[in-house]
Amino acid sequence: MLMKDMLSVFQFDWAATPAMNELKPEYLKGKSVLVSGHAAAKAFAFTLLSLNDRIGTGMKVILATDEIDIPAGAMERDDFNVCDYTRALGVKQKVDMIIHTGLCGHKIDGSGGQLASEMAAVKGLFRLADEKNVKRVVLLSDSRVYGEGENKFRAFSETEMGRSTPDCYNTQLVRTTESFVMSLAAERNIPVTLLRAGVLLGAGSGVYNGLEEVFKAIAEGRTATLYSTENKVSFTYMSDIFNAMVFALEKKLEGVYNVASVDSTASTGALAAMLHDIFGAAVRINMTEKGSFEGRELNTGKLRFAGFEPKIDLKTALELSVLNYSKKAEADFRFPHEHGGRLDAIQQVLLAYLLEVDRICKKHNIQWYLGGGTLLGAARHKGFIPWDDDVDIMMLREDYDKFLEVAPDELPDGMILQDPKKDKRYNYAYAKLRLTDTMFATDFSKNHKGMNNGFAFDIFCHDKTANSKLGQKLHSKLTLFWLAMVFNKWNHRRVYNGKKVQSAISNFFKNIFPLRFSMRMLLFTLEMFKHKKRAKYLYDGMGKSVHKGGFDKTFLDNEIRVDFCGCKMPVPAKYKEYLTNHYGDFMELAPLSTRLMGHEITLTDLGKYAGFKISNISKD
Repeated sequence: MLMKDMLSVFQFDWAATPAMNELKPEYLKGKSVLVSGHAAAKAFAFTLLSLNDRIGTGMKVILATDEIDIPAGAMERDDFNVCDYTRALGVKQKVDMIIHTGLCGHKIDGSGGQLASEMAAVKGLFRLADEKNVKRVVLLSDSRVYGEGENKFRAFSETEMGRSTPDCYNTQLVRTTESFVMSLAAERNIPVTLLRAGVLLGAGSGVYNGLEEVFKAIAEGRTATLYSTENKVSFTYMSDIFNAMVFALEKKLEGVYNVASVDSTASTGALAAMLHDIFGAAVRINMTEKGSFEGRELNTGKLRFAGFEPKIDLKTALELSVLNYSKKAEADFRFPHEHGGRLDAIQQVLLAYLLEVDRICKKHNIQWYLGGGTLLGAARHKGFIPWDDDVDIMMLREDYDKFLEVAPDELPDGMILQDPKKDKRYNYAYAKLRLTDTMFATDFSKNHKGMNNGFAFDIFCHDKTANSKLGQKLHSKLTLFWLAMVFNKWNHRRVYNGKKVQSAISNFFKNIFPLRFSMRMLLFTLEMFKHKKRAKYLYDGMGKSVHKGGFDKTFLDNEIRVDFCGCKMPVPAKYKEYLTNHYGDFMELAPLSTRLMGHEITLTDLGKYAGFKISNISKD
């Protein structure tokens, strides 16, 4: 049984997110991994199994834990086994790597028995390491190891320890566990990567963070109580700590690294204010001076300097943590704060765009289809992907050229067409429609102030490509080369594709070629097979799937009309085959934390379209 069928949508969010980013866990492929610890270990094991499901990593996962809540479906999997936390020595299969989460995200009760249990577990792990010839150990710890700072503003870097007072049992126990693991590994010459997390957040993960009662109270509309800290505390979302581990393994990083999520350091007072900002007046939190809150502020510069960037911000992590306890979680979940609450109006404007394009194309007998994420939304949601902030449409070359010819005379006042062949300030490969008295500037486009940055949607063309696999590969490679020449020249960036020699050659030509020359060569490359008589394949030269090469030309042979936000919109008759080629299992929803706006928007100004709603328009 797949992990996505065993976990809640909130659990599957942190379990699936690592497979969605740019990290490629080559190191883990085919490995046999023992994950040891408490709730965090169970979460890590489920994440590894999710990687097996999603990208075929082929790992064997053994979970050594005292957690008893393991889904029955997981126990039936051939790639998963469970053993007792302190008796890992009985594992029969090989073990290539140990991931020990120990006390990370685990409540420390102050008993001597807990210390004995943790030390016994570590001893068992290293007896197993001797027996199985384990090659690497990853140790997870947390910020409690740092103790108390000399002042409330103290942020701890990796080698900077604070005071451990006699009554600070938690700090002493975490330090003892870390030291014991590191010393036993050093005796055996086993490399260790030690990652220290902030206060762990992971909806439904079961980790201890001191906030679950607050999250539950907010979801249920009750008053919560939270200890008021003087110092700031850093938080780490579950998927960020896992991503950091994958990054460290791929980069062969050893030693100690702090891991926190994006903009994730705050006092508990600021945390309460953030929760109020997200959920409004329904949040009732009493701040108290009695009690304590475990956690320290982390300096994460060492890992960022190595090249790692976390993905999840604190606001997103808190929202997911509360909604995990809500009964309102649905398949169409989205973050309501996206675009400052404008997303509904944005999607209404986009729908009006589509209706206008449909009018023009019907008048001039131009074939067009919903494309990209918009086609995906039509197939899956009968409208926009609920969290999407743009529209993609697609045409074949003949229809695309005809549309670019007739559209300028057909568009209503306030709407313009951007075409790279005619606008020297516009250097995208595809065309856009813009609303001139609005602003929708991305972090990318804001640097091009001479270009109209009004609210837009994209018009893509699928061009013919070679019939042979080799010809398609060469066509795609040439397209990617000229795309790199244009993009990096336009944005004053160096080309880097992960290969030093190729990148150096590309940068040499980028510096020589004028921007408009590269744009002309790109457009020429897109149309290389325009006049091919018996072309069997098309390719996505203007889009994100250009690297995939060709797809069957018959996918775009015929039109059917489907429901889209109450309107009938054109899609390819073989839209399922098209979407499968581009997205794989296109009916699978994105993890919750990735359901964010599609663009990094610097400035949104809808002008007179703020609050826009379509009315008195025929939708047939």
